[in-house]
Amino acid sequence: MNFSKFIQSELQVVNTAQIAKWLEDKSLSKRDYKRLAEDFKTIVIMEEAGFYEQADTRFLQWKNVPLPAELYRYRLAIAGKVGGKRLARKRLSTFPPALKNHPQLKTWKKTLQLNPVWLGGIVVAGIVLLGVTQIDFSEEAATKQPTEQVNVEQKLAALEKEVEQLKEKNAKLTASEKKKEQPDAPKAEEPKAEEPKESETTTKDPKQALEQAVSSVQSKDYKAANQLLTGNVLTNKETSGMARFYKLIAAGKLKETKQSDYVAYRNDFPDSGYMSDVLWMQAVYEQKNKVGNYKATLQELAKQPDNEWSYAAKAILEGKSTLGD
Repeated sequence: MNFSKFIQSELQVVNTAQIAKWLEDKSLSKRDYKRLAEDFKTIVIMEEAGFYEQADTRFLQWKNVPLPAELYRYRLAIAGKVGGKRLARKRLSTFPPALKNHPQLKTWKKTLQLNPVWLGGIVVAGIVLLGVTQIDFSEEAATKQPTEQVNVEQKLAALEKEVEQLKEKNAKLTASEKKKEQPDAPKAEEPKAEEPKESETTTKDPKQALEQAVSSVQSKDYKAANQLLTGNVLTNKETSGMARFYKLIAAGKLKETKQSDYVAYRNDFPDSGYMSDVLWMQAVYEQKNKVGNYKATLQELAKQPDNEWSYAAKAILEGKSTLGD
């Protein structure tokens, strides 16, 4: 298999939805992962649209924190798309020794033919440990005791939260079973058993509904996300901005958005950190549905502070690239 085919195979094999969910779960308890979770969603969109150089640049801005080895395979594949073996080899050389020797990168090492000098690697301050459940390094045993204590405390906090959630689920199941045991339940009322799904979205805690919706979007379950993003999660002051943004993503994937939805978001949240993303989605919608002037939207996007979307808009307007979905 030549290098080009190998890269394409890696991009297809790597489970980006699983990685996105892992990052999203981490972001709930660790602040450092919150931005990474958002960044990864953007990187996947850029990779699927063919903007490999912007995706590779975005990865370079990431902090050194524990990450799954599979994510590094994805990063190497994108680097390979940008600069072939040379750039992929350069990216791999900066990885910590524990990561280079991980089984998931065995094929990459063989393909890039790293010699022992390369494998020695560049000594990176604060070696990054990998942090998924199926990964187990002997180096982790040498981690300092304070770090282990922090990890234990975090795991305990996560377990306590999980126990509380299980208690709530058990309480709901118990209540449901009691209702089923009640005799002479009118048959005419049976269809109403589906109604709590709709009312639940309006009474559920806005933050909880938003977290579940974001997770659904990351897992590409856009229908579930769209159903969650209704009612008070869209009107609550603390959740409305982010909820409206993810509503655009979910509804857009389901082809349930209109041009006015994007315009309304921009008018309601002029200082949103997602403005470039929304302008990009609006331009794609306008081009695909032949509504409005997508080039005018791209011109507005190009004026945004330098980011991957403004760079992409400039490239399209200059004829160096084409607009991708």
